[in-house]
Amino acid sequence: MKKGFTLIELLVVISIIGVLSSTILGSLSDARASARDARRQLDIKNIQTALETYYTNNGEYPVTNGWRLPHTWDNFETEIGMNLPRDPSDESAYPYNGGLSYAYYTGTGFSIGCTPGQWYMLVYNQERTIDPTESGGVTRCSNGTNLAWGNNSITVGVTPADN
Repeated sequence: MKKGFTLIELLVVISIIGVLSSTILGSLSDARASARDARRQLDIKNIQTALETYYTNNGEYPVTNGWRLPHTWDNFETEIGMNLPRDPSDESAYPYNGGLSYAYYTGTGFSIGCTPGQWYMLVYNQERTIDPTESGGVTRCSNGTNLAWGNNSITVGVTPADN
């Protein structure tokens, strides 16, 4: 009698290993995306804290009259007085077009009922589906008004830093 494994037995074992490894890798990928999303939410809160500190010191938010993205934040960081965080995946893609980065805007381009320097918009995407209860999806206006702007894949701004 010969000792060893048959071809069928080897194929079954290889198939089982393949199924297990794909399940584990899929779960690991989801966990990494969740961790990056948690970092994004913390980064946005840190940026907001910097903006609120700037507002307290200057009576207005930095006026850009255009979008500011991390790869163009050098002057913005100088004005704010701190290094601002970058998205853990990509700092060059436009979040309002579905990319993964952060964007800051204030100015006259949107008619939202606030004067320039008295409001701002922070835009970022998450890799996972956004739960509306996880993020405010708002534009922050200095008069305390939070205005909705966005859709189910883009988070715009966050609620005031003291919340």
